Amino acid sequence: MARKQKTESNSTSGGISAWFAERGNNDDVVISTRARLVRNLADFPFSLKMTADDRERVQALVYDAFSGEEGWHFIDMSQVSLPGKQILIDKNIINDDCTAVVINYGDESTSCLVNESDHIKIAAFISGLDCEKVMEKVYKVDEFLQKKLQFAANIDFGYLTSYIKDCGTGLKFSARLFIPSIVLSGQFDSVVSMVREKKLSIKPVFKSGQIADFSNCLFDITTTSSAEGTELDQMAVIHSVVSVILKTERKIRSNFADNNPTVVLNFFKQSYARAMYSLLLSYEEAVSIISAVKWGLQLGLIKGISENELNGLYYRVKDGHLKYLCDNFAFTFEKDVKASENLQIKRLRTIVIQQAFEEIVNEKPVS
Repeated sequence: MARKQKTESNSTSGGISAWFAERGNNDDVVISTRARLVRNLADFPFSLKMTADDRERVQALVYDAFSGEEGWHFIDMSQVSLPGKQILIDKNIINDDCTAVVINYGDESTSCLVNESDHIKIAAFISGLDCEKVMEKVYKVDEFLQKKLQFAANIDFGYLTSYIKDCGTGLKFSARLFIPSIVLSGQFDSVVSMVREKKLSIKPVFKSGQIADFSNCLFDITTTSSAEGTELDQMAVIHSVVSVILKTERKIRSNFADNNPTVVLNFFKQSYARAMYSLLLSYEEAVSIISAVKWGLQLGLIKGISENELNGLYYRVKDGHLKYLCDNFAFTFEKDVKASENLQIKRLRTIVIQQAFEEIVNEKPVS
């Protein structure tokens, strides 16, 4: 049996103190809100046309701009190990393309990517629904960069970007939603129609063909164009759409609890049993389990765990974080597990979930 050595207290938490472990507005449905602001430097070609020398110069200019600003950490991606890079990807801070990233110390909620599809991409996250707060975060960074860098802009098109729909303000919003009641009730198509009518996009975080797989219940809703309307217009649209979805999810959830208590309790018990008696779990399996338990909490079936603990768990069970734990803390794995890094990560993922669920108890047994 895999076990954690006693000298490594709390090692499976890995010292998590990031933004996604905090409570947020309406975080029963909205796991997170993100704002993203795109900028390009004047007198440089767009990223697709840049030479290696151009990229180095842009990176140096951004580095100089952040120098002296308190609370920021500049990371040259060419100096980052693969496990370190995977952690940044898992936290949705970077993708595979950027040459550098600047991250704020503390909760890591705000970052600035360098030389991705555009020269600069400022992003901010917050738990729950709060478009105004994340917009304030990205514009605060933009404001001090404007004092040190000259951005490409045009009186007719606004800020210039490599993708025409990002021109104008350069701002986009997205929200990650957890809507199992809507999905399981068969009313998801009407939500999709409403979202698309407002010219927003909606995409599943995972793609699974099984209706009872709770990883099917996570979706990203995103504004599609920065070129149409002001920042306040964009914020108003996504906020109004998400607010409607919030009310719909809660109403259907209440109906489930009143009319189908045995069915919903069965969903929870199956997932809980799978978590507590498994030895190896993939990430998608873990997401499905966490989501089912989250739904059970919202339906009043259980107590002993909170919404923000479950939302943080989505990130704690990702490969990058688990690989960091394996590399930096002492664990004793079964012989066959020890021989495979992939199995170690799956085994540790199971342990992390089991420890998180230790205090869960049934609140409302079926009568």
